Amino acid sequence: PTSQMPIKLLIALVFSTFVLNAYGCSPDPNSGSIVIAAGSFLSDIGGTNWDPAELKGQLLFNSVTCFYEKQVALPPNKNYDWKVAFNSQWGGDKGCGNGGNCQFNSGPTGGILLKYNPYNAQLSTEVAVILTDCGNAVCGEGETCANCAEDCGKCPCSNPLSSRIVRASGDWQTILGSAANWIATDPNSLMSADPNDCLYSLILTGLKPNTEYQWKVAMDNAWGENYGCGKDNCKFTSSTSGAIKLIFNPNTKQLTTELVTATCGDNVCEIGETCSSCKDDCGECPPSVCGDKKCDWDETCSTCESDCGACPFCGDGKCEKDETAQSCPQDCPNELPGCQIFNEESCSGGQQFHANPSVAEKRWQTPKPGAQRYQTSFQDYHALVGYADIIYKTKDRTSADVCIEATHKTASVTLTYHFDGVAQTSKCKAYTNAYKGILKVIVTGNDNTVLELPDVDLIWNANPILSRPGDYRNGQKGGVAEMFGWPHDDVRQECDFLAKAGYLGVKLFPVHEQLMSTQPFENAMNPWYFMYQPVSYKLEGRGGTREQLRDLIQTCRALGVRVYTDAVLNHFTGAGNDMNLHRNPNGCVPWPNKTSSAIPERQSSFYTHAFTYQYNPNTGKSPSNEFPGAAIGPEDFHCDRSLGSWSDLFIMNNGWLVGLTDIDTSRENVRERQAAYLVDMLSLGASGFRIDAAKHISPEDLSAIFKKVQTKMGGQLPDDFFVWLEILTGGEAGLLWQGPSWYGTAFEGLLMKDLGSSSEVNKIKMWDGLYPKEPHNNPLISRTRVVIQNDDHDQQNPGSSSRDMGPFGCVLIKNCPASAHRNYEIKLFQNPYEINDNANDWPIRFILSSYYHTDGDLGIPDGKSKCDLCTISCETCRKSVEYKPAFVANACAYEGTSYTHTHRDIAVINAMRAWMNLSPTSGSALGIGNCS
Repeated sequence: PTSQMPIKLLIALVFSTFVLNAYGCSPDPNSGSIVIAAGSFLSDIGGTNWDPAELKGQLLFNSVTCFYEKQVALPPNKNYDWKVAFNSQWGGDKGCGNGGNCQFNSGPTGGILLKYNPYNAQLSTEVAVILTDCGNAVCGEGETCANCAEDCGKCPCSNPLSSRIVRASGDWQTILGSAANWIATDPNSLMSADPNDCLYSLILTGLKPNTEYQWKVAMDNAWGENYGCGKDNCKFTSSTSGAIKLIFNPNTKQLTTELVTATCGDNVCEIGETCSSCKDDCGECPPSVCGDKKCDWDETCSTCESDCGACPFCGDGKCEKDETAQSCPQDCPNELPGCQIFNEESCSGGQQFHANPSVAEKRWQTPKPGAQRYQTSFQDYHALVGYADIIYKTKDRTSADVCIEATHKTASVTLTYHFDGVAQTSKCKAYTNAYKGILKVIVTGNDNTVLELPDVDLIWNANPILSRPGDYRNGQKGGVAEMFGWPHDDVRQECDFLAKAGYLGVKLFPVHEQLMSTQPFENAMNPWYFMYQPVSYKLEGRGGTREQLRDLIQTCRALGVRVYTDAVLNHFTGAGNDMNLHRNPNGCVPWPNKTSSAIPERQSSFYTHAFTYQYNPNTGKSPSNEFPGAAIGPEDFHCDRSLGSWSDLFIMNNGWLVGLTDIDTSRENVRERQAAYLVDMLSLGASGFRIDAAKHISPEDLSAIFKKVQTKMGGQLPDDFFVWLEILTGGEAGLLWQGPSWYGTAFEGLLMKDLGSSSEVNKIKMWDGLYPKEPHNNPLISRTRVVIQNDDHDQQNPGSSSRDMGPFGCVLIKNCPASAHRNYEIKLFQNPYEINDNANDWPIRFILSSYYHTDGDLGIPDGKSKCDLCTISCETCRKSVEYKPAFVANACAYEGTSYTHTHRDIAVINAMRAWMNLSPTSGSALGIGNCS
């Protein structure tokens, strides 16, 4: 009777009739991939909805049906959406129709079998029933080894990697006799599969006892396909006998370890013990005999050359692994022959996106004091880097911990932290709003290394924002003037006008330390796009110093004008634009190193790997990507991959945009560093940011960074804070905005999960570039989270066509009549295209105030694009841009040949004021009565 059966809720599959293929399944095209069913059902089985890395949705290959399958028990009669994702990433995912979501209903029992056919990429579901007789020792109808092993026995294991080469590689390989660490071809690292459970394993012995190591699994003797722990290396600690068992699951791609323990003295010679480490168990080692052609355990090249070979020496014509061009120049040349360049940091292919593991050995490239190319502003970056991390303790931000995150090349060096000259061993110090100074921090090591950090500003010392009449909604609505190419001092002087005109705020272009050069680029000196190539997170940009930025913000806040800055998180400087020497492999044409926008005593060193041919004199290795002024090292970048597709989201996220060194924002230390950079600017008094190139950063990474900013700001973003993400949309609008794939509703769900409330999520806004022609192409994002403008600074670039305004707008400096441009700007506030609710839709609207291309179309008239600054290849400098002041007290909009002053147009200002519920003003009231 049923009442006597074991009551176990198990899912039995109702299989449709099929003919078993006597020859098995065809080769699985997804072999080696992690296949995930991601969708709205995951939360009902204890997972995270639409998470492509959620292992609760993992589909496993069924060698009987030749499908990837997952059986789930869900609430009955409920509708769900789902897709299939691969290798924990969106991009290349499979759905229904033209890539849309697939739907299913859980039916009366809630039992569902999710199926994915790898041969035709079709998704399907089947109804499952609930069994209550599993466990009666009879393999009954509907029961299989998969759903009732108690009755039907254990299923034979499936190994999708049976034809592949699987090797364990890590930082322990040289200890065991390999030529180098992280070699994917080492014969001693081959893992073997157990035929019973299909798990790959490798036992290591001879490691240092109780020591931490890192490892990954590499496929087919290359790093193109590799597996670790999440997005990082896996770690293990060796046993007391110096042994460990490494385990790799070929189905889940998970790496685990088991300790291999051995007890010396138990009369058993166990794994991990040898005659040299435990003679009580393994017996006396046989005496070594020099000359027996065996290099025994106690023999070396110095004690027995005939068995162990001659010891390497400088001058033997071989560049050994412990020799460099610096220690032995006669054996190790300092540069590659001919026109060759290094090419060690490219992606090996496939789904790799982390940097190659070997790059960690290339860090600390900055020259030491006294060495060639050293300058005093480099401090001791050859061994010590760091930054200040401000963590406010409460939402009112009246107290904070200032913690110094410093890294020394040598872990054993003891660091001391000096806060305003007072030394302490703890890296953190607490402050309250009673502290009114600008904090000075110095870090010293007991090896005499010294690091002086930039000033630390605390938010309670920023001027309060003057309250003004108008519908500003505590900083969440208003017009913002973008001052493209304006130096900080000029913007500071302009803030009085901006306040009188009624602008919510002013937007500055990148304020970080950025690339500069003494050689022309595209026939121009220091073109505008150098501003978007950071070399550190110091606030020492082309527009001015940290002190000038602080003065600007304090002045504007006191007048009621908020300040926003352009933040670049996706990348650092372009590959080949750094302090190394470079050459083109086609013809050996060289080019010199670059410098930065900081004043000489604050300039940072910075390095990239591309187009280099000389070994770094400080490391003896080929160059890598390193930015010591930001405390960012070679491991913090994606492997080098061209961004060659705008429809492949994986490449769009992980590729190097026009050759810019692409930072790996999935790394925890990178997220912490970037959040600290944003909090530094907020502490100075900034009210928000534009995030440049945001569509090239994954939504998961951005959401995680904003969560860290929220945490560091006391658990809540400031009330008047907002950011806007540059998600410039072209033909890939469907990928970016519609469905869960990228920046649509899935991103909003991530933000809600990380930030916790809709009011916080509403502070993360989008600039999609779709206004004015096609705002309808972003149908899913609330218009309270979208910002708009007419022409933008990118469109001024010659040949730019990435943003199409059609007949609905124009770029002022590209032959657009002032009268037409003025009308588009007025419409932006009075009655924008496709507006539904003008009072509330698109609450942030921008006016670009730039400069005319009178002297050239790449330089800026700030005095830093003049050809007389050139020192190298000056005959190619043909687009000299002379200095012209940006701030002119009585300047009128659209007049002259220098700065456009578009934000000063009276008709545009009054359109904005009407939108903000302010009365009209006049030129006389604004101090420009001379303007019509």
